Amino acid sequence: MSRMEEIVNIANHIPPFPKVAMQVMKMLEDPKVQAKDMAEVIQYDSAITANILKTCNAAYFGLTRKVSALDDALVLMGQDALKDILIASSSARFYKGGAGEGYQLEQGELWKHSVAVAIMSRLISRHFKGVESGAAFTAGLLHDIGKRFLSTFVAADFQKIMDRTYVDGLSFMAAEREILGMDHAELGSMILRKWDFAEDMIQAVKLHHDPQALDKEPLTALVAMANTLVISLGIGVGADGLSGAMQGEGLKRFGITGLDLDRYMSMLVLEMERAEDLMTLSN
Repeated sequence: MSRMEEIVNIANHIPPFPKVAMQVMKMLEDPKVQAKDMAEVIQYDSAITANILKTCNAAYFGLTRKVSALDDALVLMGQDALKDILIASSSARFYKGGAGEGYQLEQGELWKHSVAVAIMSRLISRHFKGVESGAAFTAGLLHDIGKRFLSTFVAADFQKIMDRTYVDGLSFMAAEREILGMDHAELGSMILRKWDFAEDMIQAVKLHHDPQALDKEPLTALVAMANTLVISLGIGVGADGLSGAMQGEGLKRFGITGLDLDRYMSMLVLEMERAEDLMTLSN
């Protein structure tokens, strides 16, 4: 069995994305659905229930009283926050342990990077026509899911990949594809397709390192930009380094000024501090 066949085989046997989360995400699209209806579904996933209550009671929401009932938490958080917590709670289980070791990322760094890109994606989403902030958060959070499952293969052939990168001048992504048969972005898109996510999210994950990403669909451009901005802050920089430069013209195209960029960078740092409970979900 070739390396690529091994990788595809792993992708085909990855556990399904929690059905409870997918069901509630669909329920959230119906304005008639009430908190108690969602609570009846969520209560059957104890991990998601615990994480919703934990996060709702964290400083992030600044509530004046402790919440112990799930339906109360859902009402107090609101739908946008609920989407974020649902997707984070459901995704964190896939990032446990040394998820990014093959990319020379310390334990927890891949998850931290993913949360940072999710937050940045939500912050800049207003500049991308037709992109809903919840979809931006989800795509940002899952953009590097392929690294989680490709990490072992990268570690096994790390020297070959680095030789092609440093000696022969290939990008890390190109070296991944050449040595392993696919890169982490392509694997990530396969995983999202298996999990039955929307096509725009699948493409955003697949193309987030594409040199022409900013010319693609809005969600793809958004995730590519958010990822580059987060890496420029040094959050989640592994062996693959900065895979693509963010040019000023690209920012201007979406109406993001220098002042906007400074504000978003500052907001990200503050949001990451406030989102500490999200950061610990994968521990």
